[in-house]
Amino acid sequence: MSAAISSAHAVSGSVATLRSRLATRIRAVRSIKVRAEAEKPNFKGWKDIDLKQVQLGTAKIPSGIDEEVFCSSLYQWANGLTTSGQNMPFALPQRVDRLPTGFSMAFLVSDPKGEPGTFVSCGEIIAEVVDHPLQEGQRVLIINGTGQVMDKGRLIDVDTVMQTFPNAIRNAVGLATKD
Repeated sequence: MSAAISSAHAVSGSVATLRSRLATRIRAVRSIKVRAEAEKPNFKGWKDIDLKQVQLGTAKIPSGIDEEVFCSSLYQWANGLTTSGQNMPFALPQRVDRLPTGFSMAFLVSDPKGEPGTFVSCGEIIAEVVDHPLQEGQRVLIINGTGQVMDKGRLIDVDTVMQTFPNAIRNAVGLATKD
């Protein structure tokens, strides 16, 4: 009787092995990655898209606000994040630059090729007020990321900045509203 059990076990074991081999082949077929070229949208008035950026967010700007005050308020908020370490501790040092219609926040790392104490940007958040690509006369705030910001989870400070962004936009709109 034990010979019959061991013989049946051997047969079922080989069937299980065959099934696992087939399952492995099926999984291998399913995991094939398809690469496609990114297609640029063909909207009227749409500028060429830089495919080296990822869009992190968009906010519609209400009409009738002072755009200069709005942009200055966002710049001051971003600059305050980097200088006020007691409120917002960051893993990486940052540099904030003023742009004509927004700001640029660079995340810095030590330059491996440069002198000790020099820093280079490893990723950047760029926030700019631009014309809406589909609606004439409408302005939007577009927040893009470059460099390592494009890799989700790679720079932990990006999530912290983006979580505080909606409040900053609301405050900037409140300050820039013309009465």
